[in-house]
Amino acid sequence: MITRMPKTLIYIEILMLLTACSGNGDKGLLLASVGDEELYQSDLNYLFAKDRYSFDDSIELVRVYTEEWVEEQIFVMKASESDKIDHETIDQRVEKFRNDLIIYELENALLAERLDTTVTDEQIRAYYKSNEKEFQLNDYLVKVLYIKIPFDAPDIEKIAQSYKLAKPTDLASIQEYAKVYASNFYYDAENWIYFDDILKEVPLHDINKDKFILKKSKTRFEEGGFYYFLNIIDYKLKNTISPLNFEKQNIKDRILNIRVSKLREEIKNEIITNAYATDEVKIY
Repeated sequence: MITRMPKTLIYIEILMLLTACSGNGDKGLLLASVGDEELYQSDLNYLFAKDRYSFDDSIELVRVYTEEWVEEQIFVMKASESDKIDHETIDQRVEKFRNDLIIYELENALLAERLDTTVTDEQIRAYYKSNEKEFQLNDYLVKVLYIKIPFDAPDIEKIAQSYKLAKPTDLASIQEYAKVYASNFYYDAENWIYFDDILKEVPLHDINKDKFILKKSKTRFEEGGFYYFLNIIDYKLKNTISPLNFEKQNIKDRILNIRVSKLREEIKNEIITNAYATDEVKIY
């Protein structure tokens, strides 16, 4: 059973933790110990970014962390004394993990220095044209207008006409109204969105999705204390090629991932080649 630290002591320790500047090897307060292992104030400093935690939250964080540390060290101490554990194998695995982590961090540091992160529109178009089959749509893309309005909002019938965008002035009227009264509003004439993402916001039930979209439906309904208005302005058929402007960020990410993989391999080969060239490696 773990004996919890007195509340007053925790307050004193946390004040020290947040206000004291530890330096010159000063470990600060000793918070806990298990066998030969000790937990000091300085071991917890990394937990606290400036203004990240309130005073009470910081106190709780120190308490929880300290108790978790104590429990962990109890098990580690017990395990280190056990003859049922293959300590040599564990040491080898720890060493392998450490080496992998060091290599990974070195590669990332070199990647950050050498990776070209500029991807031009021309490169994006070239990738799209060469890999069109990768961008086949599994669902409909749409351009839509939808607005969600509480029952007590005014001029509902005015919106019931404007959301259809039949007149040049309708969109401006909808946008101005939405700023004041709408609980949710979406309109983007330039970019596509998956219809299923719209369904996450608009609770349409028992519709034939294919017919609903192909007819460019305009619908209004009421549910849960809200009016919903939805206008399908345009669509892209599923099982066709996704438009370039919808895939632009996706393609940029793919190009960068290819560069990262290629550069990571180049860095590995370069380091190995240089090591052999300087006689740092000897195989007997």
